[in-house]
Amino acid sequence: MKNSIIFLLLLASPNLFSQVEKVKFELEKTDLKINVNSGLYKSRLSGSSPKENSFSQPAFLVQVYFPFKRSLDTPSNFEIDKNDSNYYDRLFSACPIAIFHITEKGGNCLGLGQELSFKIAKKWFIKSQIAIAWTESNEQKNDGLKSGLNFHHFWYISNYITNKTAIQFGYSHISNGKILSRETGALFDMIAFGVSHTFSKKQN
Repeated sequence: MKNSIIFLLLLASPNLFSQVEKVKFELEKTDLKINVNSGLYKSRLSGSSPKENSFSQPAFLVQVYFPFKRSLDTPSNFEIDKNDSNYYDRLFSACPIAIFHITEKGGNCLGLGQELSFKIAKKWFIKSQIAIAWTESNEQKNDGLKSGLNFHHFWYISNYITNKTAIQFGYSHISNGKILSRETGALFDMIAFGVSHTFSKKQN
């Protein structure tokens, strides 16, 4: 009797039960994309002054994306033209990146890593970056950086205002986590605001 009732419910309500939509995982060729971020940072190294240990000093962070990424999305979304106003990033993607950091005190770093992107709503994404960066610090000034290999982390929220341009807000951290060395290494935090743009040509 119980099985008969369940069977009748399935027949009466076919729209309540549907197959999960299929997705594809593809390697995509991409156009040149650059993120430019500015913001305020603080040093958490020992000996920091009150100003150095507060978000009151300017810094810049730039990311350049490699021309390919691994993407997960529904098959129909892979067919949308890049110049279509409804074209945005994928449900999920992983892309290699190069990162460049500089502070107003002259400390800087260059790194290679990967960005993971997760779509949370239409035109809205949460993105996470991790990279290995070579840091050159200004030994005369405390900006939270120490020369040598360090980890760069950047977590941010991105919102597309066109199919090629997005605004973003996030938090950057640089340290070695005592993994590559027993010493503390860099301890740098930054609140960043920026813009991302894809430089693509319109197809005739």
